Amino acid sequence: MAAATSVSKSERAYIQLSLHADPPVRADGRSLQDYRTIFLETGVAPLANGSARVNLGKSPQEGGGGTEVLAAVKLEVEDIENGEAQIRSQAIEQREDSSPSAYPQLSSNSLDDLSYDYTTILHQTLSHPSLHPSNLGILPRKKAWLLNLDITVLSDAGNIYDVMFMAARAALWDTKVPRTRGVQYARVKAPKNEDSMAVEEDGVPTSGFDTRQIPSATDFELPDYWDEGEILAGRDMWPVCITLNIVNLPTLPATASLIFEFC
Repeated sequence: MAAATSVSKSERAYIQLSLHADPPVRADGRSLQDYRTIFLETGVAPLANGSARVNLGKSPQEGGGGTEVLAAVKLEVEDIENGEAQIRSQAIEQREDSSPSAYPQLSSNSLDDLSYDYTTILHQTLSHPSLHPSNLGILPRKKAWLLNLDITVLSDAGNIYDVMFMAARAALWDTKVPRTRGVQYARVKAPKNEDSMAVEEDGVPTSGFDTRQIPSATDFELPDYWDEGEILAGRDMWPVCITLNIVNLPTLPATASLIFEFC
């Protein structure tokens, strides 16, 4: 992890001794229950269906510092093959990119490995079937929305996983799914025995006396703009992250204490 690579042995010992003090304190003087300032803003990416920026630990006096993460959601139309509607129609892809300025001590290969680790944790958590939104379908067994979640780490001053999940949840909470309307094309008998094509909306026949089976929709249209629509279904279920650290107690070598990392 990045935090482990940027902390020397002396700094690590100083942090551990501070936590063992009575009362225990953080390296920056905070107690175990004190948390850093959290700044959260949504709608920061104009061309995304949902976006958020989260900063943890920003100094009010200096106006900078802390851990900062940018998250953006983009919906794309995806063709669905037969037999994959229930899976592909609710597919979610995550991609995490780390800015080189966030980890100047890492080489390009190490930065790629770190980004891969972050992406794996996000994908394994947010792609769980229990979190799949139910309103990503467009045409049954034909087309659906593919949700892409991109996360960029701008700076890392600790609690990176907590901030990434906060940014992901905020961006998904801000996401709007454009409403769609199915369109089908049906053959109708025109005057003088000439066939023509008539366009009708999904489920609306051209004649009340037409006993033929109404064909299913083959295309769709968007009554909304790209940044309008309904909220993402099940957004209350999107998780956040709480970091736990194990600190060995020197007075009780056979035991250890769990400390909640309050940002």
